[in-house]
Amino acid sequence: MPPYAQQPTSQPATISLALALDHLLEHTARRVRDGVRSRHTLAMQTSHVRWMTEQLAWPETGLPDGRLGDVPIAALSPPVLVALIEHWRTEGGLEGRGLAVQTVAKRASTLRRALRLAVGRGELERPPQFPELALPPIRPRARILKDAAELRLVMEALPLRRAERVALQIWSCQRNGDTERMCWSDVDLQSATKTMLIRSTKTRKPWGFRVRCPSPLVSVLSARRQRLVSTGRAPVASDPLVEPWPGISKTLPLVCVRLGLPPLSAMDLRHTGFSWMIRRRGITEAARQWGGWSDFQMLCLYYAHALPAGLEECTAELESMAANDNGRADDDGGGPPPAPAAARASNDNGRGR
Repeated sequence: MPPYAQQPTSQPATISLALALDHLLEHTARRVRDGVRSRHTLAMQTSHVRWMTEQLAWPETGLPDGRLGDVPIAALSPPVLVALIEHWRTEGGLEGRGLAVQTVAKRASTLRRALRLAVGRGELERPPQFPELALPPIRPRARILKDAAELRLVMEALPLRRAERVALQIWSCQRNGDTERMCWSDVDLQSATKTMLIRSTKTRKPWGFRVRCPSPLVSVLSARRQRLVSTGRAPVASDPLVEPWPGISKTLPLVCVRLGLPPLSAMDLRHTGFSWMIRRRGITEAARQWGGWSDFQMLCLYYAHALPAGLEECTAELESMAANDNGRADDDGGGPPPAPAAARASNDNGRGR
């Protein structure tokens, strides 16, 4: 049985915080070996444990003088935790400066996990109630190109091979690595419906699926193929679509700033493509599948800024639905009127059975 799961051999009042944090690290290390947690999580918790155990207990917290790691976990009552976390927020950093709220929240989370494990081992009767931290709202960067005119400015300022690379990432809405891994076998420019293969290796979906290729990208890739054929270097199926750009995240921001645009990185090209998509169609199931996300959380968090904000548009959309329904009934030559509410309710109830 691992040490973090063993029952305590001493009285709960003598279990120190340092020992409880060591058990947490053993527990996390075991889960890393099992492939459940990341090694980065273990490294982060290790730095938190080292930082907390070396802290000094302050009289304002109601704890005895000495290191925080020597404090018994039974002494960490809710008032003590409130004073402790408030001290971290105001004076816990270097040179007496306070820590950021996000940093305090991460250290408090590590402490909370250690105390929960202690409850499981019987060293605590119940976990103490931690104070709520008022985290600031997430404000994602809105570094995107506003429209196709700004994209045209960027492409005209770049060499042709770099402009093709930018166009591919914007119109395919893929991450930087997935864009560079695209080959000529991933696009079908010969059929009546031009398609391309979309992948999302970061979310462990490398097999991909086919979508219709946007017409601007079809024009770029067709011109590139014709240029390669004219120079006697006709591409084969395994050749990359575009040339790799190793320094894209260093060069592209400088080019954008010289043009008076936001300093776009390689990932911002993907954000631009998705922002344009959501601006036109909204947060849809198709956009979620295209991006490779398992739910709508990322879409709502990072792309809600692209949604239309006018309430008048919502009213107009509802009115247009009613107008279309009325127009369809008129076009049918005076079809049957809509069923009364009672009839619709009975039909729905019958369907439910």
